[in-house]
Amino acid sequence: MFTTLDDNTYKGAISDTEAGVLICFKEQCPHCKNMEKVLEKFAKKNEGLTFFNMDSEANPEAQKELGAERAPTIYVIKGGAIVATKAGLMNPKEMTAFYKNA
Repeated sequence: MFTTLDDNTYKGAISDTEAGVLICFKEQCPHCKNMEKVLEKFAKKNEGLTFFNMDSEANPEAQKELGAERAPTIYVIKGGAIVATKAGLMNPKEMTAFYKNA
């Protein structure tokens, strides 16, 4: 479901995406694993969106440029640009509201 991005691919992937979500995570983060499950549920109700993930520890350049200070950090992508950012865990209802209001 997720396309994995890295320091070299994230800019192009974001600019080529009309509608999507990026999660920056840390491998050992339990909240990140829970947020990925929330995004999987969100994806089932929002077909047509593109979903990306990126390990923020393995991609320090992207983490710095995107401003991912803690994990998980969720980015809403619309029209090839990041239009909203939120750090922390959300439930499916909160994720839907966050995306729609972005």
